[in-house]
Amino acid sequence: MMGKYWLVPIVYEGTVMILSDERIALAPQPAAERFLQLAKSVHPRMLIPFKANLLLSDDSEAACGVDETPFDLASGKPIRFGDGMLELSHCAEAYLDKVPTTAEMRHHLQQCHELKAPATADEPIAGWLHTMNKWNEKGFSILLLN
Repeated sequence: MMGKYWLVPIVYEGTVMILSDERIALAPQPAAERFLQLAKSVHPRMLIPFKANLLLSDDSEAACGVDETPFDLASGKPIRFGDGMLELSHCAEAYLDKVPTTAEMRHHLQQCHELKAPATADEPIAGWLHTMNKWNEKGFSILLLN
């Protein structure tokens, strides 16, 4: 059984990284599992899961992550990092370096559409792929957070 995952588009405004308010919870769970298997079959790094609490730096211990996040992915509000706001951890920075570029993601998404069986057209998977395509066309990077 897997935990709750979120597709999260990220936008950069100068040195500020924003987790867009357009994030999507992957539910129901059986469809989410099929979706993540599809992504993994296309490329193991297409959607690398990362724990949201590890995004934040805990300066007092110079460690990655905090026990409780000061934000809620379900809030529907943008979440901003940098320039005196929330600070990214070193682990998060390393994770972001591994996130596919928009060109790589475009290629991965094209492969997903080619591999996706017609029977899944009624599932949320088709919608998630469509949304990811829209984000990719806008130049957003896409994270998978839990």
